[in-house]
Amino acid sequence: LFDAIGDLPAPAVHTDGPLQMLVTTIDHDDYRGRIVVGRVTSGTVRRGQDVVLATPGCEPRLGRVAELFVFENLGRQAVEAADAGEIVAIAGLEDAAIGETVTDPLDPRPLPPIAVEAPTVRMAFHVNTGPFAGREGRYVTSRLLRDRLYRELDRNVALRVEDTESSDRYLVSGRGELHLAILVETMRREGYE
Repeated sequence: LFDAIGDLPAPAVHTDGPLQMLVTTIDHDDYRGRIVVGRVTSGTVRRGQDVVLATPGCEPRLGRVAELFVFENLGRQAVEAADAGEIVAIAGLEDAAIGETVTDPLDPRPLPPIAVEAPTVRMAFHVNTGPFAGREGRYVTSRLLRDRLYRELDRNVALRVEDTESSDRYLVSGRGELHLAILVETMRREGYE
């Protein structure tokens, strides 16, 4: 098995080309904001560098790499630059989305985009109005519930949250039962009723 793994071809990278990095996942940090993650397939990315967010057929948008991280063991380590082949995390691109390419503003070359699948299961979240309301959680108001659900959208790109005609009821759509069950259990452990 180890010999077979060693025989796998290395990923194709272009160290001399213009910067290209496809955003494959998004994270959120309370202090740094949105963090985009992907593998640099061409060129070099540097902290403080001006970049363009590009998608084929769409108008490119300017951005700046505020902070740059590479992954080491189970954590992230801040670096000044990363070359093609590295998996990096970039802070400072607040409006970046999965499937967009972080590229050189002087030679923008977007990569073929990837798409996030549409949600398949919908569930209504609302405040507890039963006779035992307020006994199992610390966060029991609709305002706190709404804030928590919309904060989840920063990290969970496959989730959709919709307001309804009722001010204490929200429609949450996810990829499946397990996806929504994990959200419900996480919120329960955080003290949401």
